[in-house]
Amino acid sequence: MDSISYRRFLWALAAFTALIGVGTIGFYEVTAEGWIGAFYRSVVTTTLTGIDSKPAGTGAELFTILAGGLVWIALSILTVIGIRAGVPRWAAITAGVLLPISAIAAFVAGAACFELPGGLSILVPALLPPLVALWAIWVCTPGLRARVPIGHASIAALGAVAAVCAAVIPLNIFDELQMPARVAAYEKKNEAIIAEREAERAQGEREQREKFAGLTPGSPFADHLEYVNTYSLPEAEHETSIAGARQATTRQQAAVKLLQAEKPQMFGLRELWRLDIAATPELCSALNGALIKEANAEGFDTNAGQYLEYQLPNMKFFATAGCNLDPALDAAAARVQKILVAMGNADGGREQWSSFIAAASALRQAH
Repeated sequence: MDSISYRRFLWALAAFTALIGVGTIGFYEVTAEGWIGAFYRSVVTTTLTGIDSKPAGTGAELFTILAGGLVWIALSILTVIGIRAGVPRWAAITAGVLLPISAIAAFVAGAACFELPGGLSILVPALLPPLVALWAIWVCTPGLRARVPIGHASIAALGAVAAVCAAVIPLNIFDELQMPARVAAYEKKNEAIIAEREAERAQGEREQREKFAGLTPGSPFADHLEYVNTYSLPEAEHETSIAGARQATTRQQAAVKLLQAEKPQMFGLRELWRLDIAATPELCSALNGALIKEANAEGFDTNAGQYLEYQLPNMKFFATAGCNLDPALDAAAARVQKILVAMGNADGGREQWSSFIAAASALRQAH
């Protein structure tokens, strides 16, 4: 009677590790998963012959099927080794019959998990591979055979395999009956989450309102800007926020510091021209540098053009006030010119970007 040697065990371990590795790489390539997610999906697919959520995309679905198929090929080889190790004739026949039935049952139950997620059908593909592997390893291991007679072990293990296979249809019916209750529980849970988030949002708005109501000329200019840039303020309240920011005692110094930042948040400063900021040499230099950074920012040219367009009122105001923004105006016009180059002559957006270049050029010519 043959037994599993350490060499065979190491070969089996190496094969399993390789399967997990190939699965991880495959899922990383065919799904939107990161490496950790791909590794998790590979392990789950390899051990459960399916997962409780349908993979996204045909490629991911086919790869899942392939990985599951390889599991059952490995189990088939292990079963053959177990039979050759020496088992009663009835056990060999039973194992040979149950193996393909188990594979079919696992795939059927796995498919049911896609249609009826969260049910008990997942137990079938979760239990069958370990049970089949356990029986094959038991009959091949002399130490285990000595503890429990092979006949008793085969009755227990193969009987459990048969019971799990037979449970496919009852579990599917049970899952179908329980699906409305699971959906209702899921919806209730989602409603609770939405209500909790809504309460948190309302609390945040109340705290923000209290903060804005307490703003004074001595408050940080950044807090005033936060109020100015609050989304969807009524027009009258927005004007109130502008008026408050114009009174901030630190607005001049703070504006220069914000413009001199490594990555100035220019969108939040698009109404700087309305905040009673003086066109001092320091401010003009900082604004010039910040606009150049905006013009040279990475990203799609159209997006960059839109952000530069938001700055046109600032360009007009501070250029008229005496700032020499020629370098920034040239950089902005060059970036927007790239948008025009990519457009067709009949493109409706040409007028918008041509107008921006003309406006920027007019400001430059004014010096």
